[in-house]
Parts: sequence; structure tokens; C-alpha cells
Amino acid sequence: MKLFLFSIGIMIILFSNLHCFHKTNTLQKQQSSSLISVQQDSLDLITNINNLDTAKLPRYTIRVNIHYIHSANGGFHNGPPSDEQVTNGNTWGLRLINHINSILKDLQYSATSKAQFLGDSRIRVELYSDPLQSSDSTHGVWYWKSKDQCKYLYGDSVLHIFIVDYDQNKDCNLKGYACGLDFCNELVLQDAYDNALNQCIFGWWSFASLFCHEMGHIMGLCHSFYCDNECKDVDLDIARECNKNPCYSDCGGPNSGFCNNWPSGSNNMMGYNANQNALSPCQWKKLFTNLVFTKAKYVVRHDVKEILR
Repeated sequence: MKLFLFSIGIMIILFSNLHCFHKTNTLQKQQSSSLISVQQDSLDLITNINNLDTAKLPRYTIRVNIHYIHSANGGFHNGPPSDEQVTNGNTWGLRLINHINSILKDLQYSATSKAQFLGDSRIRVELYSDPLQSSDSTHGVWYWKSKDQCKYLYGDSVLHIFIVDYDQNKDCNLKGYACGLDFCNELVLQDAYDNALNQCIFGWWSFASLFCHEMGHIMGLCHSFYCDNECKDVDLDIARECNKNPCYSDCGGPNSGFCNNWPSGSNNMMGYNANQNALSPCQWKKLFTNLVFTKAKYVVRHDVKEILR
């Protein structure tokens, strides 16, 4: 009887081990299959990017929030849609986003580039808001007395756009800067309120172009007139982009008159010009490849089937 019970115990242990082995082996196969699928997806994406086969590529949404910072000169106000004042921040912000997307949907020709990427960049920007967050009553648009008082409800899940005025009233500047080159999540647009209040030449459309420039930095692109630009021997003419000297030695810093960019004839997004609505194929490939592999939470991928639905 003892021998019989012992034999049954051994069989139970063997069966249990066999079952565990089967589960482990199945899990390993699933993990291996998943890894192969991810690798194949990446290879397909890179192939399609290099071939500029955009119809087979996903589209990426950049989720953003807008933060208006009050200045000594005043600031944008939180107005309803019926408020037609030029300093209604909610209306100005929506116009900004709409114009950004009009640029990204239809990249243009630039006379200074040796080759052109024309049409849809496969990138869009949207104001992000969680309807369950009662404190977000203005749907991703915020108003603060100072930058120190800013609260970041969505943290690193959005790219934060700060609208600030640093300079004198009625100086009508168009300036901005980004937090870095590796998908950090802050950029600054300066003097938008001054321009709106005083009906200067730089409206939301100008700041939309500037946003695209600063976003390009965040996604890894250097200035089009940078001496070591990766695309300089491919399809960028950095001397024409600089238009005064052969090039400038800083990837993202202001050249402070070293170049004479504005009359260069360039429309390049990463140059200094009035339009900033063009990318060369090399620039677009670099930017889009970086989008494919980033882990930034504010970047959302939409596959082709999802877009077509």
C-alpha cells in the first residue's frame, strides 16, 4: 500500500513538472514570437521611412498643453468662444494648434534644399485633456500668474508649451527655445501676448511655425545652418541656410548675427525664416525615425489601419 501511494506521489510530481515545463515553454515561445514581431515591425518601418513610402507608415500625435504665464505687460485671458478679443487665450491657443497642423499636413518647397520632402509629415499635434479631471476646466489650456505657480496635471504625458513675455511692451519679437534634443517635454514661445495685444506682424501663424522649429529640436534636429548637421552632405546646403558665413558651430543655440538667415530664401523648419514649413528628406527621415523609437509618453502612435477607420 505504501509503495502504491509513493508511486502515485511520484506520478503527481512528474505530471506537475511536465505541466510547468509546458507552460514555461509556451511562454518562452510567445515571448520569442512577440520579440520577432517587434523586430519585424521596426525593420518594416525603417524600410518604409528610407523609401519615403509614407502611405505605409503610422501617424504620430503629439499631445500638448498650453500654459499662459502672466507678465508685467499683462497676459492672455480665459475667455469663452464668444469673446472675440485678440487676447482670448482659448481662441488664440486653438488657432495656434490648427495652424501647426496645417503646416505638418502639407510640408512645402524650400529653395535652399537640394531635395524636397513635400506633403504630409505624418505628425499631428493635439491639446490633451482628461474629461475625468475636474480641475482641467479649460481642456489643456492653463493660466498662471508666474511660472513658479505652474502645476503639471499630466506630467510627462504631454509636451508643455509655455507662452511668456520677457521683453518690453510693443517690441513685437518672435522668439522661443526648447528644453533639449532628446524628447524632453517643455518649450517656450516668447512675446505672443505682446504681438496679439499690439496687433504686431507676428500672429498665431508665426508662433505655429516657431513651435514646429522648437519641436524639431526636441525630436533631435539641429539648425539647418549647423556646421555638423547630419544632412549637410545629403540634401541640405548649410552655407545657403546661413547666408553670410559657411555655417554656425552650435546645433541649437542662437547665432546672434553670425548668419544672415532671414533673406536666405529658405523655408526650412530648422532655419531662421518667416515660414519654417519645409524639411529635406534627410531631415524628415531622422525626425520620423526618432519618433518611431522614442519612449516619450506624449507621443501616440496610430497605425495605418487605425487611421483609415
